[in-house]
Amino acid sequence: MGAGLAKDDPTALWTKVPLFQALPKEEIPKLTEMSQAVSYRQGENIFRQGESGDEFYVIQTGEAEVITDGVFQAKVGPGDYFGEVALLVTEPRCSTIRATDFVSALKITRKDFQESGLHEKIKFTKEDKMSKRHKMMASGAAGVGKDEKKSVGGIEKQRKTMMKLAPEEDKAPPGYCGNNLEALKNILSDRLNMTAFIFVPMGQLVKYLGYHEGTVFWVNFCAIIPLASILGAATEALAHHTGQLIGGLLNATFGNAVEMIMCVQAVKQGLVKVVQSNLLGSILSNLLLVLGMSIFASGMARKSQKFNRHGAASNMTCQLVASISVCLPTCFAAVTSHEAGSVVMISRMCSIFLMGVYCMFLFFLLKTHTELFADEGEEEEEEDAILSPGASICMLGCVTLVVFMCSECLVESIEGVSEAYGLSKAFIGVILLPIVGNAAEHATAVTCGYKGMMDLALGVAVGSSTQIALFVVPVAVMCGWYYDEPMDLDFSVFDTTCQILTVFLVAQVLTHGETNWLHGAMLMVVYIFIATETLFILEPDDTRGVNMQPVEERRLGFW
Repeated sequence: MGAGLAKDDPTALWTKVPLFQALPKEEIPKLTEMSQAVSYRQGENIFRQGESGDEFYVIQTGEAEVITDGVFQAKVGPGDYFGEVALLVTEPRCSTIRATDFVSALKITRKDFQESGLHEKIKFTKEDKMSKRHKMMASGAAGVGKDEKKSVGGIEKQRKTMMKLAPEEDKAPPGYCGNNLEALKNILSDRLNMTAFIFVPMGQLVKYLGYHEGTVFWVNFCAIIPLASILGAATEALAHHTGQLIGGLLNATFGNAVEMIMCVQAVKQGLVKVVQSNLLGSILSNLLLVLGMSIFASGMARKSQKFNRHGAASNMTCQLVASISVCLPTCFAAVTSHEAGSVVMISRMCSIFLMGVYCMFLFFLLKTHTELFADEGEEEEEEDAILSPGASICMLGCVTLVVFMCSECLVESIEGVSEAYGLSKAFIGVILLPIVGNAAEHATAVTCGYKGMMDLALGVAVGSSTQIALFVVPVAVMCGWYYDEPMDLDFSVFDTTCQILTVFLVAQVLTHGETNWLHGAMLMVVYIFIATETLFILEPDDTRGVNMQPVEERRLGFW
């Protein structure tokens, strides 16, 4: 069903219909020849929901109402069209169309359409694809339920059926190598991914030639962004060949591989504070910046946006558990007397339980309560070239190695960048580094929000932050255990406060199941608050322009 057709010029009218846009232009006049004028009295049904139909309609004058499952959905008027799927395949009507006044329309029957041979001349372009990782996170974070999708799912289902049954071009199916080469071409020809061929070698070159650490940092910073996108594409290709549970674990492991690799590199070099800041920043940037921008973008296109709040509530509960796991060791270290190393040991124990919570969440999402989060159209999707399991693993290994090299250069230059540009390590960890690992997801979430796909935008933002809080954070602590570094969950009081307040704020925004642009603006403003304050955080041994007198002496001097 669609809108916006001109009623005076039949040729222009047909070219506005997506189905007819797939026809050669010279065939369009045939549509005018085969169309029939029909009319309907007020209260008369043009067709009923559930009945089989073989006609396509365009309203010329008058108005009709769309009713689905007995519930009014929308008004249609001059220029609106419906029933184009019936020209290709027999499918039950997904809605009832009833005239609200006298309606005159043009009708094309399937018999006339197919006798003219037009159905054989339709050429469909490739459908826009959405990352499986984003779909999985969307189902987990936003949880579009079956009942909510009924009102809009019928048209989408018919569109997919039409795409599947349309005749394809005659060509031999690609072999094993051809399929992998085509899939690899699709991944690497993406505009963002292509920049890796520029920045990756340049990042290694400036490091080898001994350029300033600031140059090394920024070039490798730009190199890791497309690498994160390529890594995500390889991960989703591998997950395509596994079951849902294993696919979820793969997405959790490799989907945030960039963050984990940078954390391992920093832990190995003893930059525990940078690691903690990076992990905190990834959570904050997803929950405040990405989610805020997505909601704001959606609000620019529409007054309000509804979404399913049940899946979001599940993720926010997990976020709260993760926040408590960070808050308790921080408070324990600050307010109690304890033996040396006890905080680290407590953090390692908590990390083991956190990973257990994440496994239970995956089991809840993908096994015991799949009906709450099921995507009805997912099994019907057809994808073109997909990397084979062997090629996906090979690509994952290669890209992970390249990310390791770039992140090593990036982490080694943090000290110099902090000193040269006067940036605190907290600002680098909380603000800059998370942008690297989440760049591709940022763009996806904002685009989906603007298009009204708020469930998917929520999934990308909230779902990714849940993976980091329950999986990447414990992995970082385990790496500290392996390298004998004091990596723990004792994030500073400021960091812990930011995380807990953020979780409560986002939970409050999502609790009503409806958002508007003001909610998004408020989330972004809070992120700006945190970013501004991290600029002024100095390391304990950093005395740049700081009065190092004891606090009490400074207070006395002030008064």
